[in-house]
Amino acid sequence: MISLRNKFIRKEADKFVAINLGNCYTKGLIVEGNQVTDYFLEPKKELAATIKKVWSEKKISTKKVKISVKNPSCLVRYFPFPKMEKKRLKQALFYEMNKFIPFPPDKVYFDFFVLEDISSTENLVLLAVAKKDFIDSILDVFEKANLKVSEINLDSICLANLFLSRYGEDKETNSCLLDIGYNFSTMTIVHKGVPFLTRDVKFSAKEVFQIVSRIKNKPLPEIEKQLLSSEDSSEFLKLTQDSIFNFCKEMKSSFDYFEVNKGDLINKLYLSGGLASMEGIDKVFTEALDAGTEVLKPISEKGLKLSETFSSEEFTNFENSFSTLFGLIA
Repeated sequence: MISLRNKFIRKEADKFVAINLGNCYTKGLIVEGNQVTDYFLEPKKELAATIKKVWSEKKISTKKVKISVKNPSCLVRYFPFPKMEKKRLKQALFYEMNKFIPFPPDKVYFDFFVLEDISSTENLVLLAVAKKDFIDSILDVFEKANLKVSEINLDSICLANLFLSRYGEDKETNSCLLDIGYNFSTMTIVHKGVPFLTRDVKFSAKEVFQIVSRIKNKPLPEIEKQLLSSEDSSEFLKLTQDSIFNFCKEMKSSFDYFEVNKGDLINKLYLSGGLASMEGIDKVFTEALDAGTEVLKPISEKGLKLSETFSSEEFTNFENSFSTLFGLIA
């Protein structure tokens, strides 16, 4: 079942493992009380085998799991809806859902969150849905491993939670959160502290890796390793700048849609995902979009305490790939 995190209420932490089922890696954070004690980063393989390996190698005792996912079978919608008490609202959303999503309502799990009042009769509602067959396939793997899934969330919502926990006090800024995934990316526009639009876009880390691999005539895994660990990425950026500029033209259409509807401009772009670690990529987006750009840092001094494990070179190289997970436990 999709569980949306209330950004205004901080859940009490206990012992659990937060897992992000990415398209390239399966990533995780091990949380005990108010401390994140360890992490793992495994190339994507059979999920059951990965779980068995991680629980054995890390000697994990807890069976409680929280999961974040990103998949074309999942989506988020925002729309005005008549005000009513929560139980009636859930029933009404189910019967009206086919107006907002391309999936049959009886084929999805869904949850919702009332974002704000927009009139005396309507609220702005966030609706998150995921196809049942996709979610059930995940739950089946964890159930067979004798692990209890207490929460499944969507990557875009986790990142919005992370952003709001870091910058939520700035109510006058309009921002775009761009999570650059391995196979596709997701952007969320936040209007003065309230999410306005979430959509998937075709730009991906894999596309960038393939461009460099083709030009330099080197294997894709070698290019991926170089791009994510190199301190000097200026050459890679020159090779992929045209691709990023073309993608920004697509992003601009969403910016224009926001500006028409809200009569306001996007002030800043925040990047997350492994590709955000490339030195100088923020400057390319700034030039292409004419908007300030920075990396959405997953770790904050105000957040949970981290063990010394997180000072490793491996984690430093992949830190921005963990943004979703830190949003899941925020």
